[in-house]
Amino acid sequence: MKSSRLLLPLVAALLMAGASAQQTTIGGMTITRPAPATPAAPAAAASNASIPAGWRELRGRLMTPSRMALPAGSLVSVVIEDVSLQDVASRQMVRVQFAAPRLPASYQIVYNPVRFVAGRSYAVRATVTDRNGKLLYTTDTRTQLPTASRAVLDVNVIRVR
Repeated sequence: MKSSRLLLPLVAALLMAGASAQQTTIGGMTITRPAPATPAAPAAAASNASIPAGWRELRGRLMTPSRMALPAGSLVSVVIEDVSLQDVASRQMVRVQFAAPRLPASYQIVYNPVRFVAGRSYAVRATVTDRNGKLLYTTDTRTQLPTASRAVLDVNVIRVR
């Protein structure tokens, strides 16, 4: 009993010692201390790791003048379109679609710019539809696609009457 009382302060001192002593043996008992915790990586670094090299990220929010609750089952679509040719329907290059309970709603598009032709014009368009496909909100102005590899773009939408 007395020997265990003597060992307890010694074990505690060893455990509190510097990180260099990861494992200690005392009287046939091995004590292993866990490795020191490493600080968590910043959120930006985690975001960078999830995007392939050479790809681009566009993120932002669909904005309305005030917060708006959406009907259950509403879908948000954010599209990057080639709008180079006039009098011709624009060509969808990238599209994301997700459910949203309210506006503003955040979005993120990660895309490979290899499919985009230099010298052409690209725009971002957004719509919100109800569960039956009825258009509730849409963009009413042309929003140019930023050329930065990581860009933040808030897109304004208006209510369709």
